[in-house]
Amino acid sequence: MSTFSGGLLLSFDKTIQDKSIEQVPLPKKMVIPLKQYVGVPCEAKVKKGDEVRAGQVIGESANPNSIPTHATTSGKVADIVKKSPHYKGDYVPAVIIEPDGKDEWIELPKASGDYLQKSPDDLLNLIRQAGVADFDVDSIPLPTKLGQAKEKSINTLIINGIDIEPFLASRYRLLVERTQDIASGIEILKKILGVSTIYIAVSEDIPALRSAITQNATRIVTLKAKFPQALEKLLVKSILNKEIPPEGTASDIGASIHDVETVLAVLEAVRDGKPVIEKVFTLAGDGVNSPKNLRARIGTPIDHIVQYSGGFRGTPGKLIIGGPLMGIAQYTTEIPVTKETLGLFIQPEAELTIISTQKCFNCGMCVRACPARLLPHVISAYCEIGEFEKAQDYYLSCCMDCGCCSYVCPAKIPLFHWIKYGKLQIAKRVEE
Repeated sequence: MSTFSGGLLLSFDKTIQDKSIEQVPLPKKMVIPLKQYVGVPCEAKVKKGDEVRAGQVIGESANPNSIPTHATTSGKVADIVKKSPHYKGDYVPAVIIEPDGKDEWIELPKASGDYLQKSPDDLLNLIRQAGVADFDVDSIPLPTKLGQAKEKSINTLIINGIDIEPFLASRYRLLVERTQDIASGIEILKKILGVSTIYIAVSEDIPALRSAITQNATRIVTLKAKFPQALEKLLVKSILNKEIPPEGTASDIGASIHDVETVLAVLEAVRDGKPVIEKVFTLAGDGVNSPKNLRARIGTPIDHIVQYSGGFRGTPGKLIIGGPLMGIAQYTTEIPVTKETLGLFIQPEAELTIISTQKCFNCGMCVRACPARLLPHVISAYCEIGEFEKAQDYYLSCCMDCGCCSYVCPAKIPLFHWIKYGKLQIAKRVEE
């Protein structure tokens, strides 16, 4: 196996990997956003005062590239709001549910007979009905991603078992705890895509996984523990020694990549008729008393997650959805868990990095660290002064949003911040 240029070799406490996934109890209030994926928001299909049950569709859109939103427990619709805080800083519509504590479910449309005998289109329809998104950095509706892959000459399926950032271990725990289910889910994706070659990417050898994978066409590959190895473009480089074109996807070079939690959601959608109503993630950082690997219902406020885990340790400095390098800092603990939640990282006030106003002295460390082989110091400087077109000339859009540049900068310049700001401004201009 080859590897990618740049990146970071980080040492960190891995004890979180040894902690089994815990189920978070239901909160007193659920905030279920009607947009938890890339695309058009759903429209509410319930009204204030309605009684709902877990698994019931509460939001839907006529857009073919959308997926439905489901109630994640039983209870009463307390409100439907047009502007609920979203973790990326904007607002989305949401349904507020007050759980009744019974957690009653609707009757689920389970697949009859051998589900592997169903046609790829029938399997895709079951996945769509269950509201499955691709649980990665870009939360794309899975039927859309699979449909686009089927239109191209896909011959390779890559299952991503590598956690997106250091300190996060949810994918590792799923590989350990649900090995056989992952193997079964892979067979469904194989049937849909018609692929001949399958790779499972891991960062550490997992004996139980090797025992569960019996198909000769499937290979388990242990990749170098280098950040940000879990990103699609870098997985393709390390496993296939190919490069995804700028602004392209893995399907452009004949591959389709899905993480292990997505694989499990596919299995549950097809075999059990179960919609996506919960998310597995790691709560980490020195700012929380008891870091854990958790499974929480979608709509559970972060404050409830933190309290379940023993509360804040000391004075919290940053609450980050995601991880410490790629995640997004939040201004409120009312943000709920969604299909997009990859992790929670709480940084104590004492560990906060003081952002510098010092100018770049062209040391080149960010250039050496950049896995996209860009010039972060140049792109960032143009974004800071509002010269976004010039930043585009230096391939701003090819940035992978990994944050390696800011991490290594000896001047403590917020390079990644300015680059993300530039991307946001470019996106706004396109919308206008």
